[in-house]
Formats: sequence, C-alpha cells, structure tokens
Amino acid sequence: MRPDLQGPLRLAGVYILFSALWIFGSDYLLHAWVMDSERVAELQTGKGLLFILLSSGLIFLLSRRDRQAQRQLLEKLTHNSRVLQQAQRNAGLGSWEYRDGFHWSEEALSLFGRNLDNQQGSVEQLLSWLHPAERSAVQRALHALLEGRSAMTVSARLLQSQPQQTTWLMLRGEVDEYGRILGTVQNISTQKRDESALRESEQRFRQLFEQTPRIAVQGYDRERRVIYWNQASTQLYGYAVHEAIGRRLEELIVPLPARSKVASAINLWQVGGPPIPAAEVQLQRKDGSLVWVYSSHLMLRNSLDQLELYCVDIDLTEQKKMDSELQVSESRYRSLVEHLGDAIFITDADDKLSFLNPAWAQISGYPIHESLGSPLQRFMPELGQGTLRQRLEELRSGKLNSLRLECQLLTHKGEARQVELQLNLSKLEHTLHGSLHDVHERYQTQHLQQARNAVLDELLGLHPLCNILSGITRRLESLQPQMRVSIMLLDEHQRLRIGAAPSLPDAYCQAIEGVEAAMEVGSCGHAAASGELVIAEDLSQHPYWRDYQHVALAAGLHACWSLPFKDDNGQVLGTFGIYYPQPTRPSAADIALVTEFTRLAGLAVQFSATRVS
Repeated sequence: MRPDLQGPLRLAGVYILFSALWIFGSDYLLHAWVMDSERVAELQTGKGLLFILLSSGLIFLLSRRDRQAQRQLLEKLTHNSRVLQQAQRNAGLGSWEYRDGFHWSEEALSLFGRNLDNQQGSVEQLLSWLHPAERSAVQRALHALLEGRSAMTVSARLLQSQPQQTTWLMLRGEVDEYGRILGTVQNISTQKRDESALRESEQRFRQLFEQTPRIAVQGYDRERRVIYWNQASTQLYGYAVHEAIGRRLEELIVPLPARSKVASAINLWQVGGPPIPAAEVQLQRKDGSLVWVYSSHLMLRNSLDQLELYCVDIDLTEQKKMDSELQVSESRYRSLVEHLGDAIFITDADDKLSFLNPAWAQISGYPIHESLGSPLQRFMPELGQGTLRQRLEELRSGKLNSLRLECQLLTHKGEARQVELQLNLSKLEHTLHGSLHDVHERYQTQHLQQARNAVLDELLGLHPLCNILSGITRRLESLQPQMRVSIMLLDEHQRLRIGAAPSLPDAYCQAIEGVEAAMEVGSCGHAAASGELVIAEDLSQHPYWRDYQHVALAAGLHACWSLPFKDDNGQVLGTFGIYYPQPTRPSAADIALVTEFTRLAGLAVQFSATRVS
C-alpha cells in the first residue's frame, strides 16, 4: 500500500465504524426503551443532530492528531536534514541525483567550486570541471553506471585555474531499489596528500634500507618464508635476492642446532606469545661461516591483515674484532699495571681514590679495598699544606700540565716513606691520574750521607758533643717523623746520661737521667748492660718498664726500642732510645737505619773523648 494513502484510509475506516455502531446501536436502544412511534420520530431527529456533532468532533480529533504527527515528523526531518548537511560539510561531502542530467546539492557544488546556477548539469559539464588527465576514467565509470547499472567509485582531480594545492574528489554512485541513480562527491585531498606522503616516506625508508650497507633487513611471512631481502642482507649473508625469496628463515641463516628453537619462538609470538627481544646472536652465512649480528625483530600486519615478521640485523664483525683487540690490549695493560713496582692511582672529581694497582698495598701497607674512597691527602698530608697545596691547585686549574715532586707517604704502620709523586690532570673527566715511586732507600742513603758529612764537619769544627748528638737525633727524626729519638751516654759509674733528646718532654728526661745500666731496667738500661737490641712494643705491659711505666705513659710514650753503640773494642758507649706514640715494633729497615746513625754517634763520642784526653 502506498504510504500517502494510509492516513486517509485509516480516517475513513474509523468514520465508517463509528457511523455503523451509532446507527445500529442507537436504533436498537430507541426501540427497546421507547414504545411511542411519535416519540421515536422526534428522538430520531435529535439522534441525527447528535451524530453530526459527535462525528464532526471525532473527525476533528483525528485530523488534529495527524496534523501534529506530520508537524513533528517535519521538524524531525528538518533537524535531520540540517545535521546531515553539517556532517556533509564537515566531511567534505555532497550528494547528487541523475535524472536526464545531474542534480547537484549545494554542498556538492561547493566542492566543485560552482554556484547554484549549475545545480543541474550534464555529463559533459561534469567532465569539463575535472582535470583532463582524469576525464577518460570518470567517463568510463559514468557509462558503466548509467548504461550498465554498475556501482561507481572513481577519484579525480579538479580543474583549477589558479596554482594552489591540488583538489581531489571521490565520485560515488549506485542505483537504488526504485531505480533512481544516486551518488555522492567527497573531497579526499587530505587523504591523497597523506597517501602521497606515506608513499614518499615508504620510498625513503626503502631506499635507506636498500642503500645502507651495514643494516640488513629481511621480511618473512607467516610461514617464515622470505618476502623481502635488501642488498645489505646479500652482503652480510651471501644470498642473492632470487636465492633468498621464498626460502625459510631457519634454512637460510640460522645455525642447525638453533633452528627448531627459533621457529618455535616465532610461531609462539604469532599466536600472542612473548616477542623475541633484540639481542646479539650468531647467525650463519651461505658458506657456512658464522657471523655476529645485533638482531631486532618487528611483527606487523599487511593490508590483507596477515602477519609479517621483519628482522633488522647489524653486522658486529668489526665491533667484535675491536672488542677482542681491546680485551687483549686491556689484558696486557692490566697485567703491566698489576706487575709494576710503582703504585698507579686515579682519583675522582672529589680527589678520592677510585683506582689502585697492587703495588699500592706493597708500598703503603694499606689494603686496596680500605684505601679506595679515601682522599689522597690522607696518606700524604703534605699535599694539603703550604706550597704543595698551591701547586696542586695550579694543576687542577690547568695552569700546570703535570706535577712531579717528592713527599712523604704515611704507611699503615705509621712510618713515613719518601716517594716520588707524578700527577697528571684528565681535563675531560677532571680527575687526577698519577703514580708513586718508592725512593725511600735512596732518600735515606742521601740523608745518611749528609748526616755523616755534617758530623765530620762538626767534629773537624770542634763543636760540642751535645750539639753533634742533637744534630744526629734531629736528622734521624726528619727521616722518620714518627720516631722520638734519645741518645744516652754510659758514664764510668755504669749509669746512663742524656746526651741528646730534643723531642722528649723535660719531665721524662729528668726521670730517666742517670738510670742504671742493668738488666731489665728499661730498654736502654738493659741494652747498655747486655750490649744487645731490646724491643718493648707496649710499655704498659713490658716487665722491663715496671718502674717507669707511669712517667712514660704520662709523656705519651707507648713503645720503645733501644740499640747500643760501642767503641772499636766492643765496649758500650751508650744507647739510642727510639720511642713511639703508640704500641708498635720496628721494621728491619728502621733497625738498619738507626744502626747507621749509631755508628755516627760512636764516632762522635770517641773523637770527643780523644780530644778531651
């Protein structure tokens, strides 16, 4: 049934039903309730008038309801039309209908750049609006639509007189169920530009992959068969493109023991498993040789929604070769540094030790792990004082390229060893690189010779014995600052008299003045009586010091060893007393050094005795 007849027929049906019910129903009721025929005739007239009023009211109500429904429908259609027009404008879309020519919507004409005067037009007119290069394709598509009733989808450039960005339009058309030819026109310029940019980008990347010799790129389908193989892959693995296309990944470049594992990992990734991480792997060339590569993997979907695997491999042959050479060089360097007799060190930006070679422990006595992180000045306090501090600042500021000097290194045992220090500044890291050369023996030899020369000069100059002995003690203390030195002389009553003790407290000197040279009487008394070396490494516990512990400890003396010196006949002339501020034992080098100084003291005492006699 036609939609335009539904309303009138519904109204007519309702009227007929109401009329029939009224006529037959009212007649039945009149005859049933009223018996007088004249009365019935009068009521028939009233019934007719009432019928006219009721039927008019019913028709009015039905007409009013239909009119309201039509108005609401019209408003809805108008709203939808506006929304559609706005959507078409936003989407760059217009519509058309073909009835003996094109009938263009306002939006469609706007897309063509035409005014409303061209609302109706022919096929020839449409073709004249398009770029000449596109007209034949559009004409063929229109002929297929108009003659063959085939759906049309064709894109074309708009003919533009002014140089500007090209406008692309998409023309679509089809035949609806009523045989009408309807269609749309849409501005697809942005899409075309995006597609062009994408093609250009893809072409650039393809050229990049093709022309980069060290980046090998391969593509594989779901069956792991090669679908892409660039020139770098040929150079890396040895397979030409025609040799690689269609072959499986594992058959080409994966070593035999790893093939099943690689295939399983790829298959698992394709069904949602974990991706294969980028890593350094060893793959196989055509000739069977192995090559190290850094391989990255990417799983993509193509235009047919099919999974494709792409591998990007970077040849690590040169890097591995350099790494190997670097490891060999580093091994040689480490071996050299570890076996050097000189201590090698590096400090950080805060002047704290960050690297030490084994020679450090041999020279300083400090374990390396205890020394790292400590400032260099902790072991060489002179660097933080006076002139040396200033020169170190000049090195850090770049005024000096390097610094070479001699200073004292405080060892783990508290000894002061003379070292030659070489420092260089790393400007890039702002750290100090340096070395320590132990010159203590040479230093001691030089100063011992200077002491001999000084003693001989003083003897020839007839200086007083006390001055000569005081000079000997001071020179010894300058070589070993941790020592406090005394020289005791044995008199004819077998008692020890202080010959020199410039660094010992007066109260202590008074306490030991005239001590008896006897066994187990302090270190010096026992040494003078026995003629042998005596070592008391802890005065608070040593039995020889029971009568002198309180005065020694009060003077800050906690260890003492004594070495007698004798004349040419082997008779004891006196003793050297070596004191320390903490419990300790002398090293063999210390004993050897003091022995040399005892010879000088013996020479001075004998020469003075000869001069007096």
